[in-house]
Amino acid sequence: MKRKLLVAVLACIMTLGLVACGEKTGVPQKQEESQNQEIAEKEEDANTSASIDGKTSASIVPEALVQNYEPKGFSDNDSKKALFVIGDPRKDSVNYDLANTAMKFFEENGVEVAKRDLYDMKFNPVLSLENFYYAKDGSGEPTPEIKTEQEFVTKADYIIFCYPNWHDTPNAITKGYMETVFAKKFAYQDTENGLEGMLKDKSIYTIMNAGFLGGGRGYIGDGVGIDDAAWDEYMKAFEVLDNDTAGFWGVENKGRFINDRTPKNDSENYETEINELREALKAELNETFLK
Repeated sequence: MKRKLLVAVLACIMTLGLVACGEKTGVPQKQEESQNQEIAEKEEDANTSASIDGKTSASIVPEALVQNYEPKGFSDNDSKKALFVIGDPRKDSVNYDLANTAMKFFEENGVEVAKRDLYDMKFNPVLSLENFYYAKDGSGEPTPEIKTEQEFVTKADYIIFCYPNWHDTPNAITKGYMETVFAKKFAYQDTENGLEGMLKDKSIYTIMNAGFLGGGRGYIGDGVGIDDAAWDEYMKAFEVLDNDTAGFWGVENKGRFINDRTPKNDSENYETEINELREALKAELNETFLK
């Protein structure tokens, strides 16, 4: 009995002490606990996302070599127009570097560029009940978000998708853009002879950074002598996928620029290697779009 009484007294003393501490510091106990939890969460974030890039297999450009580029957007004149749909949350990735290189190249060569950064836009890629039947059947009206994107697509001559390779397919946010924006009765329609693409006189192109796909930089036939057969097998598979998409929408497939020879994150010659990659992309774009 005495022992139970002693425990109860000690518990009361500890409780009063905690309350007193909270009063002395001017911070209520619950608020103090909340602040401690917030600090712990920030420390956890710091140890997971950005800080791990130095050790990750993802291709990251050193801070001193990161290039940023903001295109001017579309005007109402008759200039050729390239719409960049970017699905990469990392502004310092090699993939984003390729997108910046391409956007700058186009504008320097008289092609207007509009950028749609899906992560900055917080684009919702999910087919929901709200937009499912519009996307599949063209029933009803598009949501304001989708209508805005369709207006960009309508103005564009070139639609360029930029995303990191994700299980050899577009990553989810990019795929969701394709599924929801390129809806029936906007991108294609029923006819007596089957489905017909509606986006005539446009073309699609893909810029994609990848892991090892056999060793190459460019497209079909651009292996670098490591496993050229595997490289071409991957490229031809992507060609089949892109041709199918292009046929569905009524556009031309202009191919891809795929890089799986990125500079290693810790390369001593990183600046030289990233500049070589940038020049290779510009040469490919010049050959594909300007000649």
